[in-house]
Amino acid sequence: MNVQRIFRGTIFLVTLASILVATALPQRIAFAQEDVVRLTIENESDRDIWLKLEGPAYYYLHVGAGETKSYTPLRGDYDYTLYSCGTFVSGEMILNTHKTMEVPNCGLKAHLGQDRPDTFDAGSMLNLVNITFENQTGGYITIILEGPSVFVFSFAPGAEEEYTIPMGLYSYFMYGCGSTYTGNVFARFHKVKEFTCP
Repeated sequence: MNVQRIFRGTIFLVTLASILVATALPQRIAFAQEDVVRLTIENESDRDIWLKLEGPAYYYLHVGAGETKSYTPLRGDYDYTLYSCGTFVSGEMILNTHKTMEVPNCGLKAHLGQDRPDTFDAGSMLNLVNITFENQTGGYITIILEGPSVFVFSFAPGAEEEYTIPMGLYSYFMYGCGSTYTGNVFARFHKVKEFTCP
């Protein structure tokens, strides 16, 4: 009789434990699924991109040229640094819902028209423009630009070079013409900056 009672008690405890595990496990899985969001990065450019996210967790994401990858970061607010097109930009990114980052070719926007709330436009984030520098000094010069980003360029006499850089106001230092000169230039679409000896 005692053996039967122990056997029934054991079966009851095993059944109860199985029911508890079976009901608790899906709740834990559902809770874990709610803690993450999907971030899809569509890199339509001809260059690799890197995205560093620092917030509830730390992520360093890489997407090759022409690739699309999806990630599942923890939900929350992040500080980001986006490395693309030979430059970088930093800011804040809120990942509370599923998002897509569209990366167009350097200097372009991902799409025209109204921004979509579920999409990040890397082209707008980088805010790149094409600018042309012309060396009309008759000699070699080196230019250091300091502004939204820092660049160093060297030009042969008569050189005319186009670069894609972040839009904004830059201070420049020109080393050439036997001295050092300073000035400002505002980088905007299709700007041409001529460097001459004073």
